[in-house]
Amino acid sequence: MTLDTGVPLPGTNETTVETAVVEQPPADPRRREMRSAQPEPEWEPPQSMVLPPAFTPIADPFAPVPQPLREPVPLAGLEARAISAWFGDHKVLDRVSLDVPAGEVTALIGPSGCGKSTFLRILNRMHELVPSASLAGEVLLDGIDVYDPSRKLIDARRQIGMVFQKANPFPAMSIYDNVIAGLKLTGRRASRDEKDQLVEECLTKGGLWKEVKDRLRQPGGGLSGGQQQRLCIARSLAVKPRVLLMDEPCSALDPTSTRVIEETMLELVQEVTIVIVTHNMQQAQRVSQNCAFFLASQGTPGVIVEHGDTDAMFNNPQDERTFDYVNGRFG
Repeated sequence: MTLDTGVPLPGTNETTVETAVVEQPPADPRRREMRSAQPEPEWEPPQSMVLPPAFTPIADPFAPVPQPLREPVPLAGLEARAISAWFGDHKVLDRVSLDVPAGEVTALIGPSGCGKSTFLRILNRMHELVPSASLAGEVLLDGIDVYDPSRKLIDARRQIGMVFQKANPFPAMSIYDNVIAGLKLTGRRASRDEKDQLVEECLTKGGLWKEVKDRLRQPGGGLSGGQQQRLCIARSLAVKPRVLLMDEPCSALDPTSTRVIEETMLELVQEVTIVIVTHNMQQAQRVSQNCAFFLASQGTPGVIVEHGDTDAMFNNPQDERTFDYVNGRFG
């Protein structure tokens, strides 16, 4: 490097020029990466913008880092202990106990009137909406009874969502507003960008995004029956439930829509535990890993005759009544 000392030579106006070698500090490889990522002409950020060694820089120092809408939570199972239920003086379930494994599909099968749907509604406190209804027993989520007086009703239903037999979207609401309707009910605030991301995410998981992405502002009531049911699934997913209850979700659908719903269930079970009531034995075999057979005979309350691995129950049941039912001999 050449330095000008500024001292004039004797008898001249010229100054002395000396050459000195100044050592350069080693180049920071991270800064080299940042420069190479910039378009021409090359630009080097000021020292104040260079990240300290404790951080790993991203390609564009000005790009916002996307944040997840919610931190992932562990999968949850349910445990029903000695559940009995009444409508007035009529007892419909008698000391039913069932463990619902986390991250799996559990199917509830049995003839009509045996208490399957009643049991399902008890799991997220829908049963208590009926004025004459009462129950005994416990439903444990993470070891805590959802009926505990200290537990808020809205928290129980947010963590344990439900899809009903008949699709029930808000008909006058747009598809977009149907999906995010639960946010207001649960008191969750979200920016417009977060809502947009949530709508796309839930409709994708519900198997509906590709069909409606260009008409999100159209009424949800204008969709076909199968699409409306998938919209209801997307709406349930928007509040991030840990367990999803499905009460005969395909009973009114054609085979094609049924297949799409079943495929959706098999994808969803990676992040949410599913309990489904079904009268379709083939569907129970296709989608569930566990199965519980309910039965009520001669006016007696419903009970679980047998429960366990789905393949074992259909191929090697332990109770003769289970064998007869899954093979279509009654019900």
